Amino acid sequence: MLIERIREDRLKALKSKDAKKKSLLDVLVADACKDEKQPDDATVVRFVKKFIENAKENLQALEKGGGISAGKEDAQREIEILMEYLPSQLTGTSLVEAIRQVMSLEAIEALPANMGKVMKALGVHYAGKYDGKEASELVKGIMSGKI
Repeated sequence: MLIERIREDRLKALKSKDAKKKSLLDVLVADACKDEKQPDDATVVRFVKKFIENAKENLQALEKGGGISAGKEDAQREIEILMEYLPSQLTGTSLVEAIRQVMSLEAIEALPANMGKVMKALGVHYAGKYDGKEASELVKGIMSGKI
């Protein structure tokens, strides 16, 4: 399970005196295990994505506000650490293929009104393996016949 891998990595960070990584993984484990002691991988991936999004927002704010370079480096390091815990992500043509496959499997017609059905089916078949914003744009393109 993913949560066990994170716990092991947290212990390794403690032993190697990597305070930044240990601290980040401490918070991640605490948040992910708040409701369940052993959350499933999909739940943990949602928390990892949330943490990555927060780190990206911090990085953007620091860049926009001319923040100190140490803060930028910390935010970038957090993103790099957290990316290790995401499943390989579908992007571009592989995501388009996955969308078309889901539409075929679920017998969903390429109509703009069916966008919600496609997104829901995509979530069922490929949970945590794609960026929702990118998938939404691609589904819109497929439904309108542009892709």
